[in-house]
Amino acid sequence: MHEYDDGTDEITLLDIFNIIWKGKRIIILCTILCAILASVYAFTRVPMYEAVCRIMPQGGGGGGPSLGGLADFFGVSFRSASRISVIGILESDTFADAMIDRFNLMEKFSSDIRVNVRAAVHGLVKAESPKTGGGIITISVTDKDPEFAAEFANASVEEIQKRLQEISNESAIQRRAFFENQLIQAQKELNEAEDAIIKYQQSRGVIAFEAQTQALVSSMTSLRNQIAAKNVEISTMKSYAREDNPNLKLARSQLEAMTKELRRLEEEQKKIDASTKMRSRNNNDSGHVDSLSSIGELPEMGIEYQRYLRSLRFSTAKYESMLRQYEGARLTEANDLSTISIIDYATVPDYPTGRKPRTYIMLGTLGGIAVGIFFAFIAEHLKAAYKIQKRREAREELEDDEWED
Repeated sequence: MHEYDDGTDEITLLDIFNIIWKGKRIIILCTILCAILASVYAFTRVPMYEAVCRIMPQGGGGGGPSLGGLADFFGVSFRSASRISVIGILESDTFADAMIDRFNLMEKFSSDIRVNVRAAVHGLVKAESPKTGGGIITISVTDKDPEFAAEFANASVEEIQKRLQEISNESAIQRRAFFENQLIQAQKELNEAEDAIIKYQQSRGVIAFEAQTQALVSSMTSLRNQIAAKNVEISTMKSYAREDNPNLKLARSQLEAMTKELRRLEEEQKKIDASTKMRSRNNNDSGHVDSLSSIGELPEMGIEYQRYLRSLRFSTAKYESMLRQYEGARLTEANDLSTISIIDYATVPDYPTGRKPRTYIMLGTLGGIAVGIFFAFIAEHLKAAYKIQKRREAREELEDDEWED
């Protein structure tokens, strides 16, 4: 260490080596002590074993491709929902309580407080899920007993599969009951429409109508069918989706657009009805009447007939749509949907997790060297400060002696 006249010090590389050499005893002592402590920890710590199993969310099981199409028709995405549900089930108290009762964990953890044991279960089981949709989910359990870790991991997968199956069955039953009620109502409306058009045909006969009216009525019938189907889709989505679901918002906007278009067509029909009635009154005023009815009544009768026919077509389309969806719901309920596929079962781990003992010893040795060098510099700094203090005191005594002389 070189000291200049301005009181500043410059530390060179040679000074650093000198400090380390002077403090070699401290460094050796710290290194040996830390190495001994690391060795004791490495060979006395309780080894922890990690059992791992891998699962993959699925969109359907025994139903094959047809069930996937039905899931899309119902607006349900099993794949994305299963991936999210697996993580949610592992974090739920229902899962923790089931595992506590199955493995008698209250006694294993020596605790009478169930909340604390739940927290221990959540810390025992970990799941890693890819951020993107789909993919393999890894479930791991870490414990000092390797057999318990493997058994607990496999039991966790079984509990997840059981809970997802219950959720899937509940959803299928709700859809089937909903479509069954809708089918009964559609059957009733279809019967009423058929009876009404038969009575009208018997009383007035079949009426021919213009092509323009035919196209208008056909468009309105098709649009009403689409609106009915969209209402059913929205009702189904409400059973599992929240209000901020983007698919639900899109379906509502589509329903609103179709409703506006139907209103527009209805306004056009009202204009045609008004024009027809006007022609009918004009024909009646002119006295052109046949033996059965006035010629001016024929357009009005044609439109009236079309209303009955439109109601029949609408009821028929609604009934067919409800029948298809009801059959699909029954098929979904009848099939045992496999919500997840098990890629790898957890096996008893052969080696403990974590670093090997030699790694702890090496880290402890390196840490001891670093600590020893630190204390060596501290000791050198204290020595230098002590020398400076002694030198200052000696200089002050010398100045006092010279002043006395």
